[in-house]
Parts: sequence; C-alpha cells; structure tokens
Amino acid sequence: MRFRKQKNGKSGVGATLDLTPIVDVVFNLLIFFALSLNFAATSGGINVKLPSASSAEPVKSEQLTINLTQSGQLYYNDKEISIDELPAKLKSIEDKESIVIIRADNTVPHGQVVEVMDIVKSEGFSKLAIAVDQASGAIDSKDNSP
Repeated sequence: MRFRKQKNGKSGVGATLDLTPIVDVVFNLLIFFALSLNFAATSGGINVKLPSASSAEPVKSEQLTINLTQSGQLYYNDKEISIDELPAKLKSIEDKESIVIIRADNTVPHGQVVEVMDIVKSEGFSKLAIAVDQASGAIDSKDNSP
C-alpha cells in the first residue's frame, strides 16, 4: 500500500484538527443556556402558591403584576412595596388598558385581595385578572355531595 505525501507541507501527528472536543463543548454550552433560559422564564423569586381553577387560560397582552405572599408582603412587578405605595405606582402608568394580574397566595385573606382590587380600580384600571394554576381536571359539582 502506498501513501501519498501531503502537498501542503504538513505531515505526521497533528496535521489535522480533531473537531470532536469542540463540538462536545459547544453542545454542552447549548444545553446549559437552554436550561438556564427555561428557568429564568418563571416569575421572579416570589414564592406564591396559587389556587387552581379548571377554567384557567393564559393571558397574552401587556400586563402588570401584583403579588401578595403568604407572609403579607406586596410586590409590584417583582419589586417589594407597601400597600400605601401602590396607588402612586399605578398612577404613574399612562396606559390604563393594561391588564393588572393579581397573584395572591391561596392563604392570603380575602379582604387583602379585595383591598388591592379596590386600589387598582380606583386608579382607573378596568382589566383585572386573578392568577390561578390550571387544575388537573374539571370539578363536577355533583361529585362533591357528602
């Protein structure tokens, strides 16, 4: 068997570049960034356990979020504020057609949620939504009888 001599002057070990390690590194970086972006898409670090509803549908327009946590903290667009600061924050929004989503933990008293809803309505917002988790199945009222 005869081997031809390479014409570019390179011969022996190291004459070609092995791309396998480079492809492996790029593939691992791709997986890392894909996973990290997926986790970044979730709502901030605010821990709110939402109630569930079988009729829940995703909202797809311009929106503002107000979070009420179990410990009584209030967050406006993922920034902690007091209930007294909420009217000023909402007053500064010019587009009153934006949807205001209230994400309240299922242990938050009903009165606090109503108080936040009243503040939002008094600042001129007419589109309110209460955030819930999608229930696993529809609840039949006939099955709930004792």
